[in-house]
Amino acid sequence: MIKLNKMTDYGAVLLSVMAGCYRREPMRHFSAAELARKSGLTPATTQKLLKHLARCDFVAAERGKMGGYRLTRAPHAISVAEIVETLEGPIALTACVTTSTDPCASRRNCCIGGNWEKINSTIADALDKVSLEDLCHPENVFQQEMK
Repeated sequence: MIKLNKMTDYGAVLLSVMAGCYRREPMRHFSAAELARKSGLTPATTQKLLKHLARCDFVAAERGKMGGYRLTRAPHAISVAEIVETLEGPIALTACVTTSTDPCASRRNCCIGGNWEKINSTIADALDKVSLEDLCHPENVFQQEMK
């Protein structure tokens, strides 16, 4: 099974909450408590993810009465591949692919490694073509594909 870890999923959820208001209020700041409440995540998980997302420049953190967290880029400019790679590491389906951090021990003798590379690239490219905005409004993605 190909599965993202929970923190990657939760990070995408937090970003989507912020993206939902971006069109109306691009500079809107959210408190961590508000994001936890709107996302259904625990405050501790929300804080942990926001710190990581801030270090990786997805969100900006500002202190003070009018502070909080806001997206640093428009949702259409953030790809799902970026989110996954930031929170999970390189997209690597198997140890055979060049993006794997744990190289395969039988790489020299394997006859299917190059095939996994093609599959891995196809999945990474597909994730790169879907933006955070698309993730929030999947009907737009399907309408574009139908044209």
